[in-house]
Amino acid sequence: MFEIFLFINPIGIYCYDTEKQIRNTVDELGIDVCYHYISIANVCLVNDDAIRRRKDSQKLPDISTFSKTTYEALENYHAIKLKYGNKKAREFLYELQKNLSHDASAYNPKLLEKIATKLNIKTSTINSMKKSSYVRSSIEEDQKLANQWNIKATPTIVLFNEDNEQNGVLLEGPVAHEDLVNLLLPDYQNCFSNFMPQQNHLRLI
Repeated sequence: MFEIFLFINPIGIYCYDTEKQIRNTVDELGIDVCYHYISIANVCLVNDDAIRRRKDSQKLPDISTFSKTTYEALENYHAIKLKYGNKKAREFLYELQKNLSHDASAYNPKLLEKIATKLNIKTSTINSMKKSSYVRSSIEEDQKLANQWNIKATPTIVLFNEDNEQNGVLLEGPVAHEDLVNLLLPDYQNCFSNFMPQQNHLRLI
């Protein structure tokens, strides 16, 4: 049994691809995994995402609008998690990122309404929930965990194997299929020493 903590920018350009890669690899290997989505946002993460999108030749709104979009997505995710549960919140985030992965300017009320309708989420309920202190507390708790593990970029994966609870493995940035397979195989600790020297974004925690 593996436990995966996935630290993501709620609309991050590489976060959707990383989530999809993890899902596909886990299904391919047929293993049991417990997921924890840790959605975080700050000025540095917003700027990093804007830079990545420009390198990908995407059109972006001005940085203040882009920043507002990121934080609104963050609040929506936490509000849905508190009102509808983790699974529904992950589904919301996955659908949102899928729509924004190639065009961040597509974020608008109509898109949110479309996703909410598809997932049977009431936007009025979510907007009301966002006014509560519980959403702010939820955001702060996730940020606290990110600080504890010194998470500096998104996406970042922290993976634990229940057979070896002393150490977790942190993998920063877009993840390759081969890296995931090596980490998720039963003897991944043996594989770890073979590919770690080539991966400066991979470390034990």
